[in-house]
Amino acid sequence: AVVSTQSTGGLNESDPHGPKLINVKHVSKSRKKGGKTADDDFLVFEAKVEILGNIMHYREASNGWVPKMNVMLFTGQHFTSSIWNDIGTMEDLASLGYRVVSLELPGHGLSREDPEKKIRVAEYIKLFIQHLDLYRPGLVVLTCDESNSNVMEYFIRYSHTSPLLKGLIVIDSAADQFTSMDRVLGTSIESQTLFLCGGTDSDCQTSANDWARNIPNSRVHSFSNAYREFYNEDPVVFNTILKRFLEYVAQKPQSEKI
Repeated sequence: AVVSTQSTGGLNESDPHGPKLINVKHVSKSRKKGGKTADDDFLVFEAKVEILGNIMHYREASNGWVPKMNVMLFTGQHFTSSIWNDIGTMEDLASLGYRVVSLELPGHGLSREDPEKKIRVAEYIKLFIQHLDLYRPGLVVLTCDESNSNVMEYFIRYSHTSPLLKGLIVIDSAADQFTSMDRVLGTSIESQTLFLCGGTDSDCQTSANDWARNIPNSRVHSFSNAYREFYNEDPVVFNTILKRFLEYVAQKPQSEKI
């Protein structure tokens, strides 16, 4: 059941520099646990936060407790942050104890474009993560399509110095946004990395395998009989793959290879 509520899950709305809530929902989700039915209660909300004078819009789902890990989701060209809510990804992960944040980058969705280009988008990502304290107790990032180049730049810059940056999931790595030098620089990415491709998308598989040869802790998974929007075509299978990867990352030392 989904019930509207004014609860903000402990967020301090009086903080002038903190997130400003747009709407909040309380969700109760039943699941089997130890042979019994248990209810998982968590909040799903939209908010905006100001980073260097630029408004960033995001969605978040969490149960309000200390999370197993934090999961940050980015979207592609044809969707906004609502896609991960619509296909059940945010609720699925929040019900298992993850804190899930879906961010719209500057100029995408409801996030304001930065006309002055004050800093690179990868730096906005870093500042947003710091502002919401997403590094602790560990962070896994999923990037898709149009967001890939900015997120990959962020990981190339900071993965080797941020041990709490535990995992990276990349969807559709075939766009012409990557150069051979980008892939060589991928050797600096120390996070556990998973590339996801449609089984019929040969361009994505070629690009993903090129990346995987350069990133030490990486692998490629293909979805059979699917093209690029496999996450939208079969969200149950997609969400299951995400949950397995998160469990894998949680158990894996940062330096251990796949």
